[in-house]
Amino acid sequence: MSPPGANDLALQHQQHQQRQQRRDRGPVAELLGHRLLAIDRAASAIDAEFRAQAHFFNPMGVMQGGFTMAMLEQALLDAVVALMGEPCRATTLEMQCNFLAGIGPGVLRCRASLVRQGRSTAFLEARLFDSGGTLAATATSVVAVSQAGNGQGGQ
Repeated sequence: MSPPGANDLALQHQQHQQRQQRRDRGPVAELLGHRLLAIDRAASAIDAEFRAQAHFFNPMGVMQGGFTMAMLEQALLDAVVALMGEPCRATTLEMQCNFLAGIGPGVLRCRASLVRQGRSTAFLEARLFDSGGTLAATATSVVAVSQAGNGQGGQ
């Protein structure tokens, strides 16, 4: 027997995946090897993965911080769009990142959470884990939220 709401969550995830496949994800998501793994409405969070590729690294073999921030921002914006419902557009207003460990090549996991939502802004946080499961970076963000198609930028 499935837990209460499990079928709803599976259906919502499937619908989001279909929308994501229909929508142009954009070149940045493609570059980062981005893939949305799960939407957890009960926890107001999403899980995503990214691929840390060799051309993201400095001469010391550690991923450049800009790529780390891009991955975190992608997950944060995914969380807004997935959890607030569509049609919705999100534009980052402010983002703070803490680098906790160097990141090497491999598949990275990220969990992004919607902390608080207002009428026109949302507050979010994200955690990025390296391929060994070590917490490598965290971010907090304030995002402007608007209805899709109103002419404003964003995802």
